Amino acid sequence: MQFTSPPVRFLIKAALLAILLGTLGFFISSALLPDGFNATLAMTIGSFTGALLGAWLAGIGEKPATAKAPGEPHSVFVGNLNFKAKPEDLRVLFAQYGDVHSVRIMTDRATRRPRGFAFVEMDKKGARKAISALDGQEFLGRKLRVNEGKERRNDQERQNEA
Repeated sequence: MQFTSPPVRFLIKAALLAILLGTLGFFISSALLPDGFNATLAMTIGSFTGALLGAWLAGIGEKPATAKAPGEPHSVFVGNLNFKAKPEDLRVLFAQYGDVHSVRIMTDRATRRPRGFAFVEMDKKGARKAISALDGQEFLGRKLRVNEGKERRNDQERQNEA
């Protein structure tokens, strides 16, 4: 279980590194600057340098959220889905275009009834083929809307959008 989101962890790492490097920068600046120089200026130069280096170092090794490994399954959004559609039906339909890893038909939390859309996870090449072939095609009496699935947003991102 994660207690903090990646942006919060990044800010914590950047702040800690800024404090550490700012203090180190203060001592280096005060040692290198002439004697008549103001200590406040040395602290400002050290803190600013530490903040920049801290932010840069905190970001090293962070993998972008949208980057996918070559073999990782890609999500395909299937909209305008007939409410009678079953996961097996979608698996058979999408298997014509590539390996299907999973099928999730989304349901209402309260009623447990289908919401009319699903996500199919499959290999990247098969996902591209399925999107181009199935978008706008009729399936169980309805024209499907098929496009690339987007990463699920966390609660913080949804609140920022509203």
